[in-house]
Amino acid sequence: MCVQVISKVFVFLLFFVGISFAQRDSIMAEYCVYLDTSKVKNMKNIIKFSAYEDRISLNITLDFRSHDFSKSLSADFQEPEKKVKFVFPIFGGGGSSRPSPKKESISPYDFLDFYVPRDDSLYAISMFGKTYTLHWEFSFEIGLQKQKLVGDNMVYVSGFCTDVQLQVIRERKKNREEVLTLW
Repeated sequence: MCVQVISKVFVFLLFFVGISFAQRDSIMAEYCVYLDTSKVKNMKNIIKFSAYEDRISLNITLDFRSHDFSKSLSADFQEPEKKVKFVFPIFGGGGSSRPSPKKESISPYDFLDFYVPRDDSLYAISMFGKTYTLHWEFSFEIGLQKQKLVGDNMVYVSGFCTDVQLQVIRERKKNREEVLTLW
């Protein structure tokens, strides 16, 4: 009898600890915000949202050695006023790539940058310290085969980027550029 009571208490304790752990680790990536002076979509001086940390690692391995393929990436930062836009137009509309003697592992968050016009900086600031759902779709075709990877993930917007976070973002962009040369 005593063993049954202890085992029931133990099971309930594990259950609540598991729920607590799942809730704490439900955020996939953390974003921060900075002023970007490069020209994006014919706009200069935009407020940019970039991922600086993957809390839960998600990597997709792409084998460029096989066949020609086409690809597209779309994303939607699901916030109430729909002011935050997807930055990365390079993938938009797909495109065709030729076989390359390389295999790459990427994180979708290396490519999921967003922006708001500088005029909406107060709106961007109002997003600090909150979590949002980020919907992304990565589609590609290899010959007659069609594949689609879809994610609906929680992301956290921490605030303005620190110098350390900006350095991490620069490294992610450098890695992203290396992958894009294959595409």
